[in-house]
Amino acid sequence: MAGERWDAFPGASPGARDRWAAVAAPPAEAPGARRAGAGGWTDAYLRVRGHERRLYPDSIVIGLPTVPAGDPLRGEWRCRADSSARLVGYLQGRRSPVVLEVGCGNGWLANLLAGIRGSRVVGLDVNDVELAQAARVFHAPNLRFVRGDVLDMPPPPDRPDIIVLASVIQYLPDLASLVAGLRPWLAPGGEIHLLDSPLYRPDQLDAARDRTRRHYRSVGVPEMADAYHHHSWRALDDSGFDILYRPDGLRTRVERRLLRRPRSPFPWVRIRAAR
Repeated sequence: MAGERWDAFPGASPGARDRWAAVAAPPAEAPGARRAGAGGWTDAYLRVRGHERRLYPDSIVIGLPTVPAGDPLRGEWRCRADSSARLVGYLQGRRSPVVLEVGCGNGWLANLLAGIRGSRVVGLDVNDVELAQAARVFHAPNLRFVRGDVLDMPPPPDRPDIIVLASVIQYLPDLASLVAGLRPWLAPGGEIHLLDSPLYRPDQLDAARDRTRRHYRSVGVPEMADAYHHHSWRALDDSGFDILYRPDGLRTRVERRLLRRPRSPFPWVRIRAAR
């Protein structure tokens, strides 16, 4: 299977092939521009991203997670570098992994994962603007980008060994249903990895939702609060998950507070394929 072309999709129906076709790379656009087809919550999302200065030009995207020293989000990106390096190190121990990143955005993490020897990587997103940028900026032969909504897609023709959800579960409404729906997509022995997203105790949810509403009001996009979801650890109760990184662990707290090393504030959760 490792030698087969990705666009051949052996054994897949024509409909599945069409839904998983790679997107074409359009010409460069100014940061903050919106393409036809963006709408609904993705339009609000892009307005927020622009306000928060998260829509980068190609010249910066190609170097992520490294950003210029004066970037206002540099601290956040140093934490993303920490979590992504940990994930890449973990996956380098797997033989020729097929990886699906759900919610890949501008493609920087999918591109890092494509650097793993023998890997094949698909980045999936519904956001036209950042996805088009990903296809324009990153050109590894074992990497492609697909436009689609994970909640409305057939299983991929090439079953992934690894599904990555990095900083994305907050934009999906039902975490338990998402995990249950993705597990059958996995190849035998496959895994789902959740990282760079908050998970809350049930008693923390109301306060988190209030903070989110206040934030989106402050940036002038209050409707985005309806598309940002807060998930409790209880949503994973039936998944048999384990935690590969704890931000509140003793070693992590020492490294962050005493040694001043950037460490992700979010847990890294692994969910194995159903047996």
